[in-house]
Amino acid sequence: MLCHMGERVAQQPRVDDRSPERGLGGTLGAPRTLIPALLAAIAYVDPGNFGVNITSGAEHGYELVWVVVFASCSAMVIQYLAAKLGMASGKSLAEHSSERFPGVGRLLLWAQAELVVIMTDLAEVVGGAIALQLLFGMPLMAGAVCVALFSLVVLALKVRGRSHFDSVVLVLLVIIIGSLLWQVLVADVDRVALLRSLVPRPLDSSAALLAVGIVGATVMPHALHFHSAASRGRDDGTEASHVERLRSGRRTVRSVVIAMTIAGAANISLVVFAAALPSEAGASIETAYAALSANAGQIVATMLAVALLASGLASTLVGVQTGDVVMQGFGRRPIAPLLRRMVAVVPTLVILGLGVEPTNALVWSQVVLSFALPGTLVPLLLFTRDRRIMGVLVNHRLTTAVAVLITAVIVGLCGYLVATGL
Repeated sequence: MLCHMGERVAQQPRVDDRSPERGLGGTLGAPRTLIPALLAAIAYVDPGNFGVNITSGAEHGYELVWVVVFASCSAMVIQYLAAKLGMASGKSLAEHSSERFPGVGRLLLWAQAELVVIMTDLAEVVGGAIALQLLFGMPLMAGAVCVALFSLVVLALKVRGRSHFDSVVLVLLVIIIGSLLWQVLVADVDRVALLRSLVPRPLDSSAALLAVGIVGATVMPHALHFHSAASRGRDDGTEASHVERLRSGRRTVRSVVIAMTIAGAANISLVVFAAALPSEAGASIETAYAALSANAGQIVATMLAVALLASGLASTLVGVQTGDVVMQGFGRRPIAPLLRRMVAVVPTLVILGLGVEPTNALVWSQVVLSFALPGTLVPLLLFTRDRRIMGVLVNHRLTTAVAVLITAVIVGLCGYLVATGL
């Protein structure tokens, strides 16, 4: 469905997915479309996802597993559009938005994108700080500073040309997935009930609100900016053929499906192991950690904290890259890397310094991101259905229809999420 494309090929940088991407410290070969997809998948296993999925499992058992599956499938379509925009045009979503909506429109979209970066950093830094507090008893503010410094170190190495960004993030992703799947292996899982939970069913008011939270927090605006930039083709002075572009489109679909399936498995794992906890454990990540320690042992609880820390660190690193993409795309001129990073990190530290409760900070960051979704999703749909931009990778009508429906559902649910004060 996603791969039915048009006919005409625009002259764009050559995209050849048959060549391996040697970006993983020069030690691992992988299709060029797979690495950006896996990096973007980090957004779907960030600390915000930990909070909402653990609450869902603890309070409603397996009842909301089908919602996680729906959200993951929706993410596949949206991330596919972001990936092929960069691949087909050689430009990021921010660059296209800046060109299509000049003047006041560019400034408004830029402000919205910067707010997305700040709120994303808030959630990731807070999540990492909570994990450090659980693991080492570190004060929350000190933990937030440590997470922020970690991202600055990686940024400094990148500026000096010695960063192994891809390798670091993917190793953290492996830690997250491995830790969460291990949680499921040691948990008491009712396999029959889990299979039945894949079938959609009516939800009571409490479960419905959590379902809105799951879907509303699924498509993160920063992941779309990041993926469109990470998938940009390399200009080697040649023109890609019609067949090569269609092949690239198919490989992009497979890569996104693989990455989103992995992220979906992690989110389902959070719901499944939390289903064995007392309902009061869903109040916060800290209470879930305490309940897990009491019911399953300290080692199991420690593995959850390790996964949360890896999630915070990995998401923060992707946030560093996204900040670069947004600043360069909308700013249209080079901006000092340290200044770019300070714009995102300082507001987060100020909010924590004011004594805001960490769980509330996570919730409000997701609310703000929900407001920002239309300013990212709508331009993405406009660009990917434009044959002048996409050439042979232009959306098929069915692809656009499905994406419009998903966007309408997500934006509507996010609006309901904010209106109901979840």
